[in-house]
Amino acid sequence: MSLMPKHLPTDSLISPKKKIPLRQWCFFASLTIALLSGCQDQSTPTPTASPTSTAKPTTAAIAKDPEGILERVKTRGKLICGVNGKLSGFSYVDDKGVWSGLDVDYCKAIAAAVLGDAKAVEFKPLLAKDRFTALQSGEVDLLMRNTTRTLTRDVTPNISFAPTTFFDGQGIMVRIGAKPTTPSNSPSSSPSPSATTSASPSASPSPTSTPEPDKTSKSDSKESKSDKQSPKNSEESTLSLKELSGKKICVETGINATNLESALKEANIDIYPTILPDLDSVLNTYAKGDCDAISSEKSQLAAWRSKLPRPADHKILDVSFSKEPLSPALVGNDKRWRDVVTWVVYATFYAEELGISMDNYTIFKDTKNPEVSRFLGTSDSLGIELGLAPDWTTQILKQVGNYSDIYNRNLAPLDVPRGLNRTWKQGGLLYSMPFR
Repeated sequence: MSLMPKHLPTDSLISPKKKIPLRQWCFFASLTIALLSGCQDQSTPTPTASPTSTAKPTTAAIAKDPEGILERVKTRGKLICGVNGKLSGFSYVDDKGVWSGLDVDYCKAIAAAVLGDAKAVEFKPLLAKDRFTALQSGEVDLLMRNTTRTLTRDVTPNISFAPTTFFDGQGIMVRIGAKPTTPSNSPSSSPSPSATTSASPSASPSPTSTPEPDKTSKSDSKESKSDKQSPKNSEESTLSLKELSGKKICVETGINATNLESALKEANIDIYPTILPDLDSVLNTYAKGDCDAISSEKSQLAAWRSKLPRPADHKILDVSFSKEPLSPALVGNDKRWRDVVTWVVYATFYAEELGISMDNYTIFKDTKNPEVSRFLGTSDSLGIELGLAPDWTTQILKQVGNYSDIYNRNLAPLDVPRGLNRTWKQGGLLYSMPFR
């Protein structure tokens, strides 16, 4: 017996016009959604998806990146350079607020290349313990603070280095004159103006002469006898250390003390250094005459010697216990800025190789030498590849000079021989990558 109500026809329950199976509903719904999505994508194109921006994403990102240091320096109109501020010959500010030194001149060279003005620099003195933090936080654009490049520093997150600007090493300074009879001021105290003026002119001097193109520049003619000496071998170094026999030598605790003790042991010299807690203690003890010799980096020894009452009474031995390549430090995530700083350093090396200095750069303006014209930007605009003006190298030479100019202005007056800091053509380690 059928239970279906008689007033309802049975075919009404199965008619396709009255009831659509669930499978068909799902099919039609999916098709509708797909069609609507395709229409929306075609009717609302994304403005940033233009062919130009997608063809060169890297270039567009660099040009518009607000965090790029090169763009930040250009927008600001000045370079912020982290320095020591108390080390004569490298970075020192006198009582009149005038900055000078090799590190200072490299900051000026970068400002000349980037901004066309070597004076557009703000120097920020930093303690050694704060220097990398200031760099990583963006407080400074560049660190030129007598900083040694080492493996552990090189792999530190967001830290990188440019080419070495001064090859240093730990050495020894020995007193060859009479011991002081009265207490002397520590070399770490502020030197007299006369002690710093001779080593550090205040501003970049302008050319005063125009030598012939085929003649050696003035800076090259000032090469001292010690520059022509070859590095000492281990036997000659041992003979130099023999001068310490019977003398009391003071050194700061830490790596300097370790290096010194190892060197004395290797040379079989029976001397036990006096190890003091910090540099101030070392300097004060030596200045009072309680030490016959002190050991530290040679650059620091030369700076301290210049502040003593009679610098000639103190001799820096021609021996090194360590390798201390002093290099500019930068943030590691800005390749373009690293390229700029790197090639500014190379430009000072290369200019000296070519014989182009602050004194004679003008006479090379119309040179027929393709290598020189390419370097000066008169034939090829290599500066554009770096984001700089075509005459960026000329601005460096005009306002700061080549490496020899920088060295003779800041370190020659401290009687620091160039040694390893000569060009590769002269047997040194300064070697520029090709400008092409």
